[in-house]
Amino acid sequence: MKLYRVIIWLLRVFSRLYFVEVRSLHPERISGSGPVILAANHPASILDAILLATQTPRRIHFLAHSRLFKNRFVGGLLRRLGAIPVYQARETEDHVSRNLAVFGKVYELFERGGCLGLFPEGGNSPPGQMAQLRTGGARMALGAEERNNYRLGLTIVPVGINYEHRELFMSSALLRFGRPLYAADYAGLHRNDPAEAVRRLTADLQASLRQQAMHVEDEQVDELAEDLSEVLGYNLAPLAPEEPEPETADTKPQSRVKRWMWKLLEWYRPDPGEIADPFESRARNRRQLTDILAKAAASDPASVAALRRQADRYKDHLRQAELSQAVKRSLDNPVRERLIRLRMTLYALLMAPVALFGLMHNVVPYMFTKYAARLVKQEPTRAFAYFGVGFLAFTLTYLSLGFWLWYFADMNWKWVLCYLALLPPAGFAALHYRRNILIYREKILVRTFFWKQDELVRLLRRERREVIRRFEELEATFRPQ
Repeated sequence: MKLYRVIIWLLRVFSRLYFVEVRSLHPERISGSGPVILAANHPASILDAILLATQTPRRIHFLAHSRLFKNRFVGGLLRRLGAIPVYQARETEDHVSRNLAVFGKVYELFERGGCLGLFPEGGNSPPGQMAQLRTGGARMALGAEERNNYRLGLTIVPVGINYEHRELFMSSALLRFGRPLYAADYAGLHRNDPAEAVRRLTADLQASLRQQAMHVEDEQVDELAEDLSEVLGYNLAPLAPEEPEPETADTKPQSRVKRWMWKLLEWYRPDPGEIADPFESRARNRRQLTDILAKAAASDPASVAALRRQADRYKDHLRQAELSQAVKRSLDNPVRERLIRLRMTLYALLMAPVALFGLMHNVVPYMFTKYAARLVKQEPTRAFAYFGVGFLAFTLTYLSLGFWLWYFADMNWKWVLCYLALLPPAGFAALHYRRNILIYREKILVRTFFWKQDELVRLLRRERREVIRRFEELEATFRPQ
């Protein structure tokens, strides 16, 4: 148990380095005690298990392919961490008897009130989709309940693991924990028809998982939803009306200093609205957009095609004008989020030295990780390769720097340890600085203060209104109730 906690703590630390941000929605749906199955989609190989383990308070015993246990050291470590091997027909001839023994271990785990983690697709998920679930999880759950006269109280929690870019270093991740399924609810059906009960539970689990994992059946609908999300700014609210120019009786031209002061006051006026979480909001609205477009594509493909053409036209104009993100985000309300502009300007100036220090000491292992892991051809495995290569690269870099400071620079070993202790937090600060500058760069005053493209903004505003008008017509008909 102590080893598990140490490993999870280390993985939490390095997951902060790998991901820009990791969020969990409704983790409270996992019961604090009692038997539970965490059934998740599988978009990014071993990285999925790491995310699930680090974002879950309970100790998880994962089902894992037996090939991971072939190495004596790795296999011993996995067993110490509670992993349970599963055997496939192509790996061993006696896989049936071995897997029966696996079922027995799982039943004992449930009877002790343990938590089992599994990926019921049996392999990595296709991009943007989920494969058909295998029935092993449902058979385990119902078999354990049957063995305990359907009084075990086993729950199955669907977990959708969503990556902003699953193959890229420094993206965001969102874990969505769905409402639990109770195995005992299928007891009556299982007594009379075990095969149908397994099929029903598997189907219900798949439907819930596809909701949490934002599964999309139609790739063209998925592409249109992504483009439309960008056009709408990931916000389903209609475009705010243009603010009228303030009327004034004073016709005397103001001095340049006074105009600048009034502009600063206008810019820094706080926005009363709260700032929603970027990735969480995008994921939620993207799911809603996809549902609306999927229904519309099935019932009114001509309207969807017209919307597609209008969105393409708007995007073409943006590309031709080479607009910055500042222009796109200013279309809704040109005077919004002024307080954030002040904060981000101060942040960009004050944190620059810290970020520079972190960059200087971490850029070499960072770039090595970025390019070395690209040699891995399989996309899902590449995500974990980033993780493993990064662990080794940063560790070796810090050790080498510490040795150089101690041996060649003749620095006292205590000061060497203090210096090295600054490097990981400085690296985190540099990464978050980069992330915040990329997200909020349009709100930094030195970048946007002198920008004026009134005619272009009016043109794009008209284009965007037309996109929103077409989408609202579809939304009024096909929005889920």
